[in-house]
Parts: sequence; C-alpha cells; structure tokens
Amino acid sequence: MSNLVYLMCSLPSLRFGQEPPISMDEFIDEAKGQLSAKHFKKLEPVDIFKATDSDGKVGLKSIGNMLGDLQEDISEIRAAKAQKRTPNLARLPQATINTNPLEREKLIMRWQWEELDTIQAGEGFTLTEVLVYKLRLQILNRLSSFNKEHGLQVLESVVNPSKEKEV
Repeated sequence: MSNLVYLMCSLPSLRFGQEPPISMDEFIDEAKGQLSAKHFKKLEPVDIFKATDSDGKVGLKSIGNMLGDLQEDISEIRAAKAQKRTPNLARLPQATINTNPLEREKLIMRWQWEELDTIQAGEGFTLTEVLVYKLRLQILNRLSSFNKEHGLQVLESVVNPSKEKEV
C-alpha cells in the first residue's frame, strides 16, 4: 500500500483539457518501479480504447462496464444514422448525437472523464486510483493529438492526392 501512496503522490495532477504533464512511458516506468508485479500486471493491459485485454479481462469491472456501454452507444449512433432514426443511447448524453465528429469525440472523452470520477470516488491510494490515472492520461494524450493544421493536411492529401502518386 505504501508504494501506491508514494506513486500517486509523486504523479502530477490531471485536469481535463490540459496538455499531458507526463508521458505514458514516464508513467509506466514510474508505476513499474513502485507497484508490485501483481499490481503492475493488472495495470498494464488497461486501455481507454478497449474494454478488455487479450484474455477478455479488464482491470476493474466498473471500468469494463463503462467502456462496454460506450462501445454499444457508439454502435447505436452509427446504426441509427444509417437507418435515419434517432439513436437510443444507454449512457452517453444526448448532446453527443447532433455534433460534428470532432466535437462528438471531445464530448465522449469528457463523459469518460466524468465517469472515471464516479469510479474513483472514495478510492484514495488504491489500485483503482492508479488505473483511473492511466485511463485519464490516455484521454489527455488523445485530446492533445487533435491538431487542426495536421488534420487539414491529412484531409488535403485525401481529397487532392498529388499527381505524382497517380502516375
């Protein structure tokens, strides 16, 4: 337990929308140095983009439920759009439906962040807090990857491929 306390006290705090104050590699190195092998093994496969690891397990049931519900709601949004109907969302806020894809992604990340608040509530200096920290760091990394200039370059390369590539 004392290593969990030290780890969490040594990590910078995270706020939604900020640039990540620590890289994922730095976090993993710090966690590997402070956590027991058993705890680190539970931390390693946790990923905000998939509900389970390669064995079909998740570090914490509530995180798995949140990520599973998110995937179902995203599938429902896509199916409803294809069928030209209003989606019936289980957990995502209705505000995510009528926005452009970038804003929808940001709203989903905000929703994930708030869900992680609920999961972490009352979990001071536990493995749950470390798992939530990793997930939040992944959210910040994804959010900071949205770059308007780079996005415009990618769009331009798709819409107007260079003549050299056509030859």
